[in-house]
Amino acid sequence: MKKILCVGHSAYDITYLLPHFPVENRKYKAKDRIMVSGGPAGNAAYLLGKYGENVSYITALGSDFYGKKILEDLNEVGVDTKNIVVSNKLVTPCSIIIANEESGSRTIINYREEKPVDDFKMTYEKAPEIILYDGHELDIALKIHKEFPKAVSVLDAGTYKEGTLVIGEFVDYLVCSEDFAKDYCKMDKIEEKDFEYVLKKLEALNKNTIIVTLGERGAIMKKDGEVLKFKAFKTKAVDTTGAGDIFHGAFVYGLSNGFSIEKNIEFASACASLSVEKLGGRNSIPELDEVEKRIKRG
Repeated sequence: MKKILCVGHSAYDITYLLPHFPVENRKYKAKDRIMVSGGPAGNAAYLLGKYGENVSYITALGSDFYGKKILEDLNEVGVDTKNIVVSNKLVTPCSIIIANEESGSRTIINYREEKPVDDFKMTYEKAPEIILYDGHELDIALKIHKEFPKAVSVLDAGTYKEGTLVIGEFVDYLVCSEDFAKDYCKMDKIEEKDFEYVLKKLEALNKNTIIVTLGERGAIMKKDGEVLKFKAFKTKAVDTTGAGDIFHGAFVYGLSNGFSIEKNIEFASACASLSVEKLGGRNSIPELDEVEKRIKRG
């Protein structure tokens, strides 16, 4: 088991399930509600803790109700939280998520104050061997990269922003969403005929391993000059919140356990496919035996 560090954004998620997407200036009664901690790197750290990995997490939280809840959730699964910045100068981000029962899609409204974290200090007895970044908390991420340059690094490039562009240049694994790839390549959509072009274009950002996740269309990457296509697992989506976070956390689990790149993408895809069948993000992380059954089912 390798020592893993996750670095990035935390939020407290409040998800409402509606039968369809709301129309402006009307009132709706939600069919269900889930309140749980979230955030890309936070969800990945939680998954890794739940799966028994030696994982620590660095983020910035306010010393408020939501910040305390996030810490409690992480500690429940054994995530090392001692290096998390907790400050009364910060406000813990909170997200309102609308889950559309009709399509399984989710719409996220997030509020976070962009304040520099100037009181960040680290204490590590043993350097992490794998680091997962999510493109948030850029100042902290750059300090981590400088401190641990030999660690195997992964970027969850969910959205196109300064942090994902800066970190995307140096990581060993650039694992990006279709949205990031479209924005980076300045394309409205990515069709199968565009796969090779997209991967080639992304090589201008990262010279190492690039993986593009395409939701229900699976994932693509280039290996030994050949474009590899990975099928998605068939599923009935209820809520896609956190699916990308869970994919990345599972991918890091595969790295820690020595999976081949092909097996790793299959494993991460199975985890994500199971997660979308439940309402909410972090609470939809599947058990390991469920993932094994999904892979065997195909």
